[in-house]
Amino acid sequence: MAALDLVNYDEAITLRTGEVSVEGKTVFIVDDDEDIGQSIGSLLRSLGYQVEVFTAPMNFLERAQAGASGCVLLDVRLPVVSGLEIQRRLREAKRTIPIIFLTAHGDIEMAVAAMKAGAAEFLPKPFREQQLIDAVADAMARSEQTEEADRIRNDYKASLLLLSPKEREVLDDLSAGLQVKEVATNRNLSPSTVRVHRRNIRSKIQGKNLGAFVMLHNTYRHQP
Repeated sequence: MAALDLVNYDEAITLRTGEVSVEGKTVFIVDDDEDIGQSIGSLLRSLGYQVEVFTAPMNFLERAQAGASGCVLLDVRLPVVSGLEIQRRLREAKRTIPIIFLTAHGDIEMAVAAMKAGAAEFLPKPFREQQLIDAVADAMARSEQTEEADRIRNDYKASLLLLSPKEREVLDDLSAGLQVKEVATNRNLSPSTVRVHRRNIRSKIQGKNLGAFVMLHNTYRHQP
């Protein structure tokens, strides 16, 4: 493979990066062609991204198991383990980092399979630097959204563990749209007792808006 023909770095910095904060974000490059990996890495570092380059896919998988935040530029055709196999293993390990596939072979069937499996983008080599910059910016935005959703879900689950079984029952009824008197009838409690449980729920969710927490409960209550 030929090394990536880079644009002037001063010009590249003015290209599309302002929509997503790049500080502290890591782009993981997995390509058995070290020249391409280093060329792409130099461009992305000039734009403010942290970059880690891997020529061996198994080394990247080990790194990902330790926790990886950002996005991955992944060559489809790699020795030993293919890019699609890496994607599958990341998915099985519940690593939701966005993947941008790179290929010099124009394999449409492979591209379709990758996108169906959740790839963020599929770029054929050679590609324009602006295409790469746009794809990375989009993947980083997607990564931020996913991480924020995970944070909200984990925060909800932690708060839910603080509730007693009876408070969970009251929360279930409130999430179903029942009013205090209806909850009291449904649970064979007095309205004042329901209000005490509701007040305890509000206290245990540590200042979160109860209405918003009820909405989260409707969203996540049946998820593992």
